[in-house]
Amino acid sequence: MSQQLLNREVKGCFDYFHKNFSRGPLTYGLMPDRLPHIHNECSVAANGFMLAAMAAGADLGYISPDEARSICEDTLSTFFRLEQDNGFFYHFYSLEDGSRSRRCELSIIDSALFFAGALTAGARFGGRTLALARELLHRCNWRYFYDPDRKMFYMGRFDERGFSGHWDCYAEQLILYFLAASSPSGQDFAREAYYAFTRHRGSYSGEEYIYSWFGSLFTHQFSHAFLDFRGTVDANGTNWFQNSVKASLDNRRYCIANADKFPGYGADGWGLTSCITPKGYVGNIGCAPSGNGNSEHLSEGTIAPCGALGSLPFTPRESLAALKNYYSLPQLVGEYGLRDAYNAGQDWYSDSYISIDKGITLLMAANYMQNSVWKHFCSLPEIKKAFEILEFKKENV
Repeated sequence: MSQQLLNREVKGCFDYFHKNFSRGPLTYGLMPDRLPHIHNECSVAANGFMLAAMAAGADLGYISPDEARSICEDTLSTFFRLEQDNGFFYHFYSLEDGSRSRRCELSIIDSALFFAGALTAGARFGGRTLALARELLHRCNWRYFYDPDRKMFYMGRFDERGFSGHWDCYAEQLILYFLAASSPSGQDFAREAYYAFTRHRGSYSGEEYIYSWFGSLFTHQFSHAFLDFRGTVDANGTNWFQNSVKASLDNRRYCIANADKFPGYGADGWGLTSCITPKGYVGNIGCAPSGNGNSEHLSEGTIAPCGALGSLPFTPRESLAALKNYYSLPQLVGEYGLRDAYNAGQDWYSDSYISIDKGITLLMAANYMQNSVWKHFCSLPEIKKAFEILEFKKENV
């Protein structure tokens, strides 16, 4: 039963990407941020997930390799026409004409997730697909986003106030250092940036781990969808795979402990992460531990299925049990599998899908089932070299 439900959900996630990317002449391949609402904007990070989804879909037999390759190459060609700066892309683009949306920020993390997906597709299909992905990545001037005084990357650049924020503590940004280390413009300082950010350590009720500021589970998943950290440690002795195992289990323990406060929370209702809520999208849905003495996370009863399902490689038994629970809720299931979120205490069920949430479910399920994204992305010689530059090594067992 669990395998059947997993197959159903993964196919639904793939269909979501395959059926909904733009076929317009100016915007071919651009992926809506969410559906059916706010469907006129492309999310650059979602496009990275879409490209990786084509690679995983070909592995899983959902699409022919030739069709997937063609989609990826035409999508990458579109990105050469989009407005960018120093090789980096803006957060959102119009699905009508490909113009930058709402004067949004130039985003290093959204660009990085796009590049990771592009390289995954490139590794899977080779040839022109890989050449286009590498050409896009090599346009990046990583020093542009680097603050040498703090030895950290900036988070974004806004027109009105310039660069804003730093990646100064652990979150979803590990992919930045690997891409910088794999690029000619970033190799000299990628290691310095990787070891400069703060590692906050703590736990809710289990083993200590490096937690993120908002305690949101996606921060332990997004970079990990591409980077296979199993059996490796960095120069500090950190095993990031096991760190995500601990974070996932702690998130579940938090939901079990708070089940009397929030209906729906429990052993099979967990995975607190950024998602749509009854009050709209909220980025700090999460659990303790979090920043400022556990004050930065918000838990208010909303659960996103992608939280538990994005942890499939880390907690397969617990994630599959959660999947079974979610599919027992008819209001949560739609055309493309599980919708974004629900709040049982408020009898609220989202009618939307968010692309990055469907994406992290698909990519991590593909890794759980076939190591699909990991084996493609990490097979690239520049990524292997990045592991060396950042001083990762095999863990002594």
